[in-house]
Amino acid sequence: MNLCKNLTIDNWLTIISLAFVAIGGVFIYFQWKKSLKIKRAEFINQIIEKLRFDDDLPKTMYEIEYRQNWYSISFHESEFENDVDKLFSYIDYICYLRNTNNISKKEFQVFKYEIHRICVSVSTQIYLWNLYHFSKGNNADCSFQHLIDYGIKNKLFPKDFKKDKTIFPKTLNW
Repeated sequence: MNLCKNLTIDNWLTIISLAFVAIGGVFIYFQWKKSLKIKRAEFINQIIEKLRFDDDLPKTMYEIEYRQNWYSISFHESEFENDVDKLFSYIDYICYLRNTNNISKKEFQVFKYEIHRICVSVSTQIYLWNLYHFSKGNNADCSFQHLIDYGIKNKLFPKDFKKDKTIFPKTLNW
């Protein structure tokens, strides 16, 4: 009781001001969290838009899904190679974002179907296997390393993908 009597008007105003600052801080924090959620949703939407509605990526995805044996020696230096590399680069980037926790496991679920459809294609596996071993033979990192790691980790690629040099036909010179 004595404490309240000893507080001056200035002290009361300071306490009230601090209370308003604390309330304002809490409000700003929740607004900031809401803003982050919206930005993350917009970021995921941008990735989805490009993957599903870009001029080239959906066509290439369709070819990979439904054209059984698209990978052969004639694939190299074709227009389709550029299309596949563009799609795989984009998918590799999505896998990279997941590996670095820049997208959450829940957000990644949105892309899982497309990634799995790409990885189960035997032609995809042969192409990536050849690229992986070609890169290693030239002391370089593989362009699609995150996609390859995803395929191995999720048992979509053979477990000896990186070690066994005989599981697929060798197309590139390594």
